[in-house]
This record gives sequence, C-alpha cells and structure tokens, in this order.
Amino acid sequence: MKKALALLLAMAMCLSLAACGSSTTSTDDTADTSAAADASVVEDTYAADASVDEADTSAEGAEGETALTSDVLPEDVVGNTYIYTEVVEAYGFSTDWELTFTSDTEGTLFEPNDMLGDNTYTTSWTYADGLYTVTLVESSSGEMTESTMFDESYTCDFVVMSDGSFAPANASTDDAAAVETTNTGSENADYPAVSYASNSDAQVMDIYLPENATGADPVIVVVHGGGFMFGDQMMDIIQPVIEAGVANGYVVASVDYRKSSEASFPAALSDVKAAVRYLRANAETYGIDADKVAIWGESAGAYLSLMTALTPEVEDLNGDVTDNLEQSSAVTALVDFYGPVEFYTMDAEYEALGIEGTTYSSEGSFESAFVGQAIGEDEETTYQTWWYTYVDQLPEDFTLSAWVQVGDSDTSVPYTQSQNFAEKLAEVLGEDSVTFGIIEGAEHEDDLFYTDDNLAQVFAFLAEALD
Repeated sequence: MKKALALLLAMAMCLSLAACGSSTTSTDDTADTSAAADASVVEDTYAADASVDEADTSAEGAEGETALTSDVLPEDVVGNTYIYTEVVEAYGFSTDWELTFTSDTEGTLFEPNDMLGDNTYTTSWTYADGLYTVTLVESSSGEMTESTMFDESYTCDFVVMSDGSFAPANASTDDAAAVETTNTGSENADYPAVSYASNSDAQVMDIYLPENATGADPVIVVVHGGGFMFGDQMMDIIQPVIEAGVANGYVVASVDYRKSSEASFPAALSDVKAAVRYLRANAETYGIDADKVAIWGESAGAYLSLMTALTPEVEDLNGDVTDNLEQSSAVTALVDFYGPVEFYTMDAEYEALGIEGTTYSSEGSFESAFVGQAIGEDEETTYQTWWYTYVDQLPEDFTLSAWVQVGDSDTSVPYTQSQNFAEKLAEVLGEDSVTFGIIEGAEHEDDLFYTDDNLAQVFAFLAEALD
C-alpha cells in the first residue's frame, strides 16, 4: 500500500472520534465515488499521519455522561444516509462522512477527500443494543482507511440518530472533539515525550538509545513529515529509520514540533533547531557525542531538516524559542528524503514536468499555511523560507555532508525540487559533500526509500560523514 495515500487518508480525512455533527436524513444516493486523484491536480500532500489518542471506550463520555445509543431501529435506517462531521480542532480540519444503509445487512461509507479523491467503502452491518456494528468490506480506490475509528478488521460501532447524524459509539454526548490528544510518546522509547522547549506541548521528542550504547554515541535527529500540519514523532513512516538507527549504534531523537495550525513560519523550524540545542545541552544525560549530530527528515520534515542544517547562525529563525540559546543548532550531516525546498517555484516546476493545475501557491495549500499567507501573494515573504536566502550567513568554516534522495514519480512534491537543491548545494559545499540520487518509479513516501538496502547505503554515508 502506498504510504502517501494511506497516511494522508489516515490524518487528513480519517482522524477518529471527533465532533459529532448533525444533518437531515437523506434518501439520496451517496456522492460519486469515481473521483480518484489525478496527478495533474494533486496538491501538496506530504505524508501525513498523526497519533490521536483514542477516547474512552467505556459507557462513560468525556464529561462523565452516558455515551450515546441509537434512537433509530434497523427497520427504519434502510435507504437512508446519515452524516458524521469530524472536527479536529488541533489541526483546524473537518470532514463529512456519509453512512448509507442500502439493505438490512449492507451499506456504503463515503469519505470525501479534496486532495486525493473521494473514497467509498462497501460495508456490512449488524445491530445490537443500540449500536450499529459496521465493517468495511471493499474500497473504491483500492486503499483501505487507516482511521483509528476502525480496528484491525476495519470494524467500528456507531450510533445512528433520528436527526440524521451518526457517530462512533464512544464519542462524547456533548463534545466528541474533546478527544485527549496529549502526546505521551512511544512506549518503545527509552525517554518518551521529552520536552525540549517551553513554548508548546508539541515541543517533545522521543529518545531511543542504541543497542550497545557507549555513553558517547552519535545522534540522529529524525524529523517527521505531514505537510507542516499533521503527524508526530511516532509516525509509522519513520519507524524503519529509528529502528535502523539504534541498530547501527546511534542515539535517535524523533522530534515533534508545532504545526501550522498553531503557529506559522518560522515556528516549526525554530522548534527543530531548539531540539538540536537541547540534545547538545543534555548530551551527557543521553550518552551523546555532541560533535556528531546528524539530522534526517522526510517530506516536510526534510525541509525542516535542511533549513536547520543550513542556517545554524541565523538568529531570526530561532523565532520565539529561547531555550538553550547558548548551544549551537549546527549539524554535521543531513539526510533529505523527497523534501520541498523552494516553495515559490513548485507550481512552475510541475508545469515544466507536464503536470498542470497544481495550486501550491494558493491560500489553501499546506505550504501557504506554513508560510502564513498564500505563497503566490508575496514573493519576498515566501523567499524568507528558502535556505539560499541565508547562504551569506553561513560560517566561514562551514562544512556539511548531505544525502538528498527523491523519486521521479513523486506527485506530492516535484522531484526537481530535490534535484535543484542538490545542484545548488554542491555549488556551496563542493560536489564531494553532496550525494544525490533518484529512485526510478518511486512516489512520495514510497517503501523503496525504506528498504534494507537503501537504508544501509544511507547509514554507510552517515558513518563516513560522522567519522
């Protein structure tokens, strides 16, 4: 399954247990399900995953009241469509699900997605004790949802109401959007959810120690993607990097940061810089060699990584984060997997590749939300987010080893963003300091980046760079 689709669907359209909406009952057919995402109009869909903690599944709601039970009997639902409006306030996102009962055992569940195309699942259903147990059978797109509403068998208990709404059975009767979203970190981390700065609850990292820790090991700062709007340090997409890192003798710090719904540029970048400074300030605590720091990002996280690597002394980019400013945020090595680089040119680059109709420069794109205004509105403002704007502020003795890798079938970020970046970076650092590669046929967040063979090549690069 392609991670770019699955992960975006998981966050952008399937965040579970959010607000319970209402609508009038409809007997209309569900929306046309044939709208698959065309690469020519796919907007920036950096992989996006997020771990939203599941709500209490007992009979008690978030406010201590009894959870909802259906007030519509099975014989009265057939032929009707019910609406569930998910609202995830932390990300400023909502979507309307449509559950239709087509017979006394079957139905459909429609999931709209403006970016990747709509999806309709055929379902089976049963009823008992006021709950409708719905199981997804097949998807019109071929991709099954990763929404945490559903268990591993793609089953969820819903309540169905006479006002035309439905909702997960464990949603609060008052406000299902009040789902607990505190980031408590990975249970597999040696140090989960370590706070590295004092501005926001999002400024946490999970720290993993190597299998044979020496007390002075190199560290890899891993930065997740998610369009600057979604995800956290526990995303599935970065797990192979974390696992390979500790197996290869590295301390691994997987970093979360403020999303664009909380604060715009340079907030997320300021956070990642602060995470590096924190690790240096606490190197002894975590057994880190402070002179051997690598940063590794994927997608939006790759952008934050390369900006961290290439602006070590730009004070303005520390933003509102003042923690550990006596420490340096410089790194020795950079790994960039399919990152966006120069936002202002993304539409033009896709057009040059024969893909027209992209809307990165519009107000509604992920990049525009990150910048704080439409990318195309103000070229000068947008270019404050480009690494080369700050090239004159690099230290005279600046060195960096960079690995830049992208797939030539990427429909989320033009692969020429990485290609142009590598070429320009080589002019600054020297060709021997930049390793660039294209994985033929690879898409955004493709599994091909995370094969044992490819990761082995990256770790061979890091071993040499940090030697």
